Amino acid sequence: TQGKQKCLQKDNENQDLGTACHFLNRETRVTSETPTDNEKPVVVLVVDDDPLVPIIVHRALDGVPHRIDSALDGASGLSKARAHPPDLIILDNVLPDGLGLESLPMLHRLSPDTPILFVTARGSGGAAIEAMKNCAFDYLPKPLDPQKLRSQITRALSLRKARQELDEQADAAPSQGANATTAQPADLVGDCPAMQSVFKAIGKVALQDISVLISGEHGSGKQSVAKAIHHNSENAAGPLVSLSCSGLSEERLEEEIFGREPTGGQGACGGLREASGGTLVLQEVGEVPLPLQTKLLTALRDRRYTTIDGHEAPVECRLVAITTEDLEAKSRARQFRSDLYYTLSSFVINLPPVRQRHGDLPLLVEQIIKKLLPIARRFGVENPYVSPDAMKALESHLWPGNIDELESVLKRSLIEQKGNILLASDLITAVSGGSAVPASPGPGASRYSTDWSAFAELRLDSNGDTLHADAIEEMERKLFERVLRHTRGNQAQASRRLGITRASLRKKLRLYGMTAKPTDE
Repeated sequence: TQGKQKCLQKDNENQDLGTACHFLNRETRVTSETPTDNEKPVVVLVVDDDPLVPIIVHRALDGVPHRIDSALDGASGLSKARAHPPDLIILDNVLPDGLGLESLPMLHRLSPDTPILFVTARGSGGAAIEAMKNCAFDYLPKPLDPQKLRSQITRALSLRKARQELDEQADAAPSQGANATTAQPADLVGDCPAMQSVFKAIGKVALQDISVLISGEHGSGKQSVAKAIHHNSENAAGPLVSLSCSGLSEERLEEEIFGREPTGGQGACGGLREASGGTLVLQEVGEVPLPLQTKLLTALRDRRYTTIDGHEAPVECRLVAITTEDLEAKSRARQFRSDLYYTLSSFVINLPPVRQRHGDLPLLVEQIIKKLLPIARRFGVENPYVSPDAMKALESHLWPGNIDELESVLKRSLIEQKGNILLASDLITAVSGGSAVPASPGPGASRYSTDWSAFAELRLDSNGDTLHADAIEEMERKLFERVLRHTRGNQAQASRRLGITRASLRKKLRLYGMTAKPTDE
């Protein structure tokens, strides 16, 4: 029996090799998977002279209607990509007519939206880095692992499909956030009632010559509010000077704010003088030491200040103070002068955190994506998008770091996805703050846990009507991930442990955009 099995295995290997050679001598090869009327076959262009690579790709796409187009060298690959644009390109680095690195930029220019999986020999880190710099979607070492190849193909094709769908939506209708952002002050956006109150407050105080106190959590956009006040004031043509009061010694901070009279070209003029005719923004004003608080209060009351070396000068700027602390509580604790607090708080603007700005996240994402366009354009992408699933994932996060955290996540995701559309699966690592290089979590890791209280509260506050469905999806995602990890990516074992058919499991995995990844743990 063992002898027969070995013979059959050898025959299969020979058949695979013969089929691979047959691939290389034909323009296309359609698999036995027959596409339905609504499902077109995936077209994969394999640029590699290794006869086994098309077979491995064929196996990786088991169950997916596809067509493989093969090219033996870079020139043939470019010709075929130009004549029949594929959905995905798999490009080897070592080709008969040169290196794949030389063909990569040309293939990318032909179709910037087509993902390219770059294949390198193990240990060729330099080639891999160069490929990623030249807009490869990802790279894989040889010999190819069919399961990992399938995972990467799935991600790449999901990216392409989602981008095509969003392109069609963009052609059919203008962006919903377009009108909402054009009329907002400076670089602030928002439709929620809390932000509308902020905009009204800016409009009321901008033309008044009084001090303003802006409070809010770290990263919530307080500096943007200060800019909006300045740009809408009568001093808009004057300078906008911003100083941080945190992390400086008392002597250094005094020099930064009040300065010293320049003599012989030496000396710092200080923020109060630099901002003459404009606005001075003091960030983290709660960190100002008590002795300097007295000097600052005198300057605000008398409209005159004294430099470090004793020279007097008029205060000819407006003061906007920013704080993340509760200054009223600090004044009660005698850590901040109460009279200075009342002087600064003649007009207070409280900026809400992102988690309380219900419905504003799409506007914030659109604004940040526009800001980060240079990153996308570096990869030849003009219009990066966030997929609906990714937006849903973003909305489920509480954003403790507010807008700063959101910008950091989007920036990182754009870099990792070559400026392209962002998918929900691509944001998991960035949102969690994990490494850009996947690492196997240790036993007992919390990746499968969900803060159900925060999960429910977030959706209850949003007034949505899909809480039950969202909870079921969240539970199933975590459960499938945990079971698949336990079975080391074996779907047959996972379906048995779950008590469902393998077809049901695969359907759920496709629905949730998940892949079964083998593990060595």
